[in-house]
Amino acid sequence: MKHWRIVAEDLIASHRRLRAPKSRGSRRVELSCDPLEERVTPSHFGAAVQDLAVAVHVHHQVAPHSRATSTLPIPGPGGSLGNPAPPSPVGSTHGKGGSHSTNSALQTALQNLRTEVQTIELASGTTVGELTAIRVAFQALRTDGLKPTSPSALQSFENNLVLATAGLTTTTPTTLAYFESLYTSSPTMQQTTDLTTAYNDLAAAVTSSNISSADITAINTDWTAVLNALPSTRTAPATFPYFTLVTGQGVGFCNGPMGF
Repeated sequence: MKHWRIVAEDLIASHRRLRAPKSRGSRRVELSCDPLEERVTPSHFGAAVQDLAVAVHVHHQVAPHSRATSTLPIPGPGGSLGNPAPPSPVGSTHGKGGSHSTNSALQTALQNLRTEVQTIELASGTTVGELTAIRVAFQALRTDGLKPTSPSALQSFENNLVLATAGLTTTTPTTLAYFESLYTSSPTMQQTTDLTTAYNDLAAAVTSSNISSADITAINTDWTAVLNALPSTRTAPATFPYFTLVTGQGVGFCNGPMGF
C-alpha cells in the first residue's frame, strides 16, 4: 500500500491536470476572394469590411469618368486639311480681372458656338470623297514641288472662298489665277493642271457644304461673344476659320482655338 502522503500528492496532481486550461493552437486568418468586386478580404472580419470594400470599388469605378475633354481635331498648321493638333480644354478660371463670371461667360459663348457649328455641319452635303479629292490634289502639288507662300495665306484663301460662295464679298480674290499665284508665278504645264484640279476640288467641297450668308452671320455673332469673354492673357483669330465648317473640323476648333 502506498504511503498516504504519496496518495495525496497523486490526487492533487491529477486535480491540477483536470483544471489546467487546454492550450489553443494559433488561429489562421484565411482570405477569401470575391470575384464580383475583384478584391481579397479577411473572411472572418464580417459584413462591415465587405461594405467598405464595395464603397471603395464604386468610387474607383466612377471617379475616372467624372471629367472628360474633347478629342476632336482642329486645323493643323499646313492648312485646314493638315495634320490636326490636339485641342486644349477651356481650363482657365481667371478671366479678365480674374473673375469666375468671365470664365462662365466664355463657357456659354463656346457652347453656343459649338451648337451653331454642329447645325451647319449637319446640313452639309460635302462628301468624304470630295474631301479625299482635296487631299489627293494637294499631295500632287507637293509632288510637283509646289508650296504656298505661307500657310496663313492659303488658309485665308480657303476661308474667303467659303464667304464668296455664300454670297458675301471679300477683300481677297478667290479666283483660280489668285490661287495659282499663292504657289508660283510661272507654273509648268503639269503644275498648272494640278493647281487647277486642286482649286476645282476646293470649290466643289465648299459648294456642297451649303453654307449660307445667314450661317456666316450666326457664326460671326457667336465668335464675337467668344472673343469678348476671352481672358485678357489669351489671343484668338479675329474671324472664325470658316473652311473648318467644310471639312467637319469646326467643333474641334471650338474646343481649342489658340490654346484656350
